[in-house]
Parts: sequence; structure tokens; C-alpha cells
Amino acid sequence: MSPAGKTVTFAAMIKLAIVDDDEALATALKKELLEFSEIESIDISNGGIKFFKHLQQLPPEQRPQVIIMDISMGFPDEGIHATRLIKELFPDILIVMFTISDTDELIFDAFRVGAVGYLLKNEKPSFILKTILDVYNGGAQMSPSIARKAIAFLSPATNRSKLQKETAEGVILTDREFEILRLVEQGATYDNVADTLAIAPNTVKKHMMNIFTKLQVNNKIEAIKKAGL
Repeated sequence: MSPAGKTVTFAAMIKLAIVDDDEALATALKKELLEFSEIESIDISNGGIKFFKHLQQLPPEQRPQVIIMDISMGFPDEGIHATRLIKELFPDILIVMFTISDTDELIFDAFRVGAVGYLLKNEKPSFILKTILDVYNGGAQMSPSIARKAIAFLSPATNRSKLQKETAEGVILTDREFEILRLVEQGATYDNVADTLAIAPNTVKKHMMNIFTKLQVNNKIEAIKKAGL
């Protein structure tokens, strides 16, 4: 019987990775999860893109089978961006998002790029282990509050304008990112965009930097062109 109260048979113990820029949290979680017999080893990294590059250097037998991935690290949705990159190159690696946020849009983004679980950081280690076991055995798992939001978000009554958009090249931008980029394409300055959307100018700049990172461009003209606007 596993510590999560579920009988599970494994061909081998699970190699796990925790990717989170809160290194104290990641270290504490590693210590707690290593107490469970189902966990063979745990790698830690403080950046999603950094860990993606690290994965490319590892031989297959050393790669984690499951990754617990924070969403917001170097930029607001770095974990989602890193998940997409990892799943493209290593489709067999299972990724569970790990965050303090239960924002509807992020839930959809995470599963769209290949995540199979979505956990809040205040979950008990036993529930986190249960999630790892479930996804390892082909299932999907979410914190209960996340599950309720996901169901509501995907219901017929949901306003579909909330769904993220995908560029012709397959890069995922959120609805807000597209909204900002569309206003910029129409000639609005960052201050104009901030006034139109009732947000701070610095928030607009952060969104634009996130767009540049996702699209791998250096300026708004290249971003507009690459996004197909």
C-alpha cells in the first residue's frame, strides 16, 4: 500500500524533477517526497527554460519521468512555455503544473501545451504523490479547486473569447497578449494600451516582453508580423 492509500505496482520507481524558482520550497518538497518509497530520485532546477536545456544534455536513462513545473518563473508563464518545448522534444515526459494561481486562462494554457496535472502549492505531500502516481499510470489529476474552475471554464456557457490564440507557427499567446498586440498593431502606444485596458503601463510592457520571448523576436514590428496580425 502506498502512502497515498493506493496499491500501485511499478516496473521501477519514479524519477522526478521539481522546477521552481522558489528554491526553499523545492528543497523542502524534495525532502518530503523522498520519504515515499515510490520515488527513486528528484532533480531540482530554478528555471523552466534552463531545465529544458539541461534535459537535452541528459542521457535517456537519467531523464525524469515526471516533472512538477511551476508556472511563473523568469516571466509570467515560463512554466507553460517550457512545458511546450519539453513535450515537443520529449513527449513521454509527464508534466504537472505547480502554482499558487488558479487563473482560468492558465489552466487551459497548461493543458493545451501538454500538461497532465495542475496542483496548487498548498497541497499536502501525500496528495502530490497521489497525483504523481495517477499521471504515471496514465491518468490526469488536479487540485479540487482547479478541477471546479476547469469544468466551469470548459462548460458551454463559457465565454470563448477567453481562450488563448495560436499563431500560424504554433506559438501560443493568451487572449490578453493578442489583445495588446492587436492594439499595438493599430498604432497604440503602450500608454494608450494601458488606458484602453485599464491596466498599468508597466503591465503592458511585461506582456510585450513575454510576447517577444514566446515569438523569439526583438521588437513589436517583428512580433506583429510573426503573430499574423
